[in-house]
Amino acid sequence: MQNTPNSLLLRIGICGRTNTGKSSLLNMITGQKTSITSVIPGTTTDVVTKRMKLSPIGPVVFLDTAGIDDLSQLGKERVKQTMKKLGSVDIALIVLEGNV
Repeated sequence: MQNTPNSLLLRIGICGRTNTGKSSLLNMITGQKTSITSVIPGTTTDVVTKRMKLSPIGPVVFLDTAGIDDLSQLGKERVKQTMKKLGSVDIALIVLEGNV
């Protein structure tokens, strides 16, 4: 798995609105503090990637993305980068808010 380029691994994108728990989900899946989490919206500014072996699937790469509704000053660029990355994933996990 270590020598396999990310582009050849199953790519799983984690997407959703700002502060819905995308990074917390990735941390839970990996069992590590892979992504920084905070109650402050817009904490994830760039796509965070994490390679791991996901049983029984095998080697995968997760992509933790910025919120797709980011209205901050750089939000438009963050959303653009997120959408570009999501265009190349094999599976998209959409994280929704439970209280809406």
